[in-house]
Amino acid sequence: MFGLLIDGGMTQSAVRVVGGIAIISLVLYGLVVAFAYAFQREMVFPRRFVNAAPFQAMVGPEFTRIALATPDGELLKGYYKPPHRGAPVIVAFHGNGSVPEPMAVRFGSDPWAQQGFGVLTFAYRGYPGSTGTPSEEGLLIDAETAIAYVREKAPDSRLVLMGHSLGTGVAVAMSERHSSIGLVLEAPFSSLPDVVAATMPFLPGQLMHDTFLSTRRIAGAQADSIVIIHGERDTVVPAFLGRRLYAAAPHGVFMSVEDADHLNLRGVRDREVLDILKNGYAVEPSPLSEPVGSPDPLETGAV
Repeated sequence: MFGLLIDGGMTQSAVRVVGGIAIISLVLYGLVVAFAYAFQREMVFPRRFVNAAPFQAMVGPEFTRIALATPDGELLKGYYKPPHRGAPVIVAFHGNGSVPEPMAVRFGSDPWAQQGFGVLTFAYRGYPGSTGTPSEEGLLIDAETAIAYVREKAPDSRLVLMGHSLGTGVAVAMSERHSSIGLVLEAPFSSLPDVVAATMPFLPGQLMHDTFLSTRRIAGAQADSIVIIHGERDTVVPAFLGRRLYAAAPHGVFMSVEDADHLNLRGVRDREVLDILKNGYAVEPSPLSEPVGSPDPLETGAV
């Protein structure tokens, strides 16, 4: 009898300990979710950690530094290079942890400069050199302002909408609203909740204020060509999210870059992209255009 009482007491104690651990775990998880919810825009738009100073001297004299005035009263730092007569203008949207200067240098150089392309790139609201506070709605207003500037300065030029990472969400949204000769997306995602599910599955992505539902928007893209480029070693935005976006596009080419990650992907396929913009899709897909890789883990339940 004494032995049974001891065993029963130990069982009750174990239950209390397990129950206590479970409650503490739930409280801690709730605090993590609450913190992520409260500060989500600081994580999606980490502009306070972006230092633009080292990049200021990168942009050459062929660019004019401009201030874009948005309809809601913000001023955006931008760089504009006019196109050669009749050539397209690239409107480039940078990633969430980046600045516009590297975009200006890249598209202001060959092979783009050799073909006379113009360039407009700018800092989103709240990023260094621009006023305001970023949000999905705000970034789309910024993008519309940039496109309106190009329409005014180069009315005879068609657009190329280009984005990297977060900038792909902006570019896809603009492609749904504006015609272009090309929509070029480097390391894109299907939606921000999908990025959360793929990289931080312990957080409920459904609670995000800014969703950038690119798979819905790209179905209505008004682009002559759509090019999606993704690095197979990308751990920030896994390549299967780029494939998911590609599957939702009305047409396009997917370029898988085996040795590239989220950052060193930028620019590695520029010459191939330029050829597509000039000449259209190849009659037969090349190996670079095949959406190879593992199955979508969000659909198979692996994540």
